[in-house]
Amino acid sequence: MKLAFGTDHAAAEVRNKVKEYFQSGGYEIEDFGFSGEGSCDYPDYAVKVAEAVVSKKADRGILICGTGIGMSIAANKIKGIIAAVCWDEDTAKLAARHNGANVLCLGSRTATLSELCQRIKIFLGTPFEERHLQRIKKIKEIEKQQCRK
Repeated sequence: MKLAFGTDHAAAEVRNKVKEYFQSGGYEIEDFGFSGEGSCDYPDYAVKVAEAVVSKKADRGILICGTGIGMSIAANKIKGIIAAVCWDEDTAKLAARHNGANVLCLGSRTATLSELCQRIKIFLGTPFEERHLQRIKKIKEIEKQQCRK
């Protein structure tokens, strides 16, 4: 599985550790994350990850900022993205299973490294349940309606 991975300055401390953990597990990772010093604008990284997922250059996206909220807001502006902020294992599982999320957003200031990795692992390992497809179709219809305006 190929992952598009993006972080902002708030995730600088966990960035490489999360990436290395999943690479050692056999995941291919394209890293769009911030690697400089100082601060940056998280929407720049959210859009890169979202575009990689929509264009099928990556199977799923992982975004980490301070809370996950900003990244999810920006990623969800890209047509075809369902980005979910997850604050525990259950929400990571349900985002994949019930919501068909293709991008997971996490907060480096709200979770430990171990918790971040566990949530990602659960998200990636949870299949979408087809019984929820009608809801996803409705979300896609909303996108179509908005694009016509």
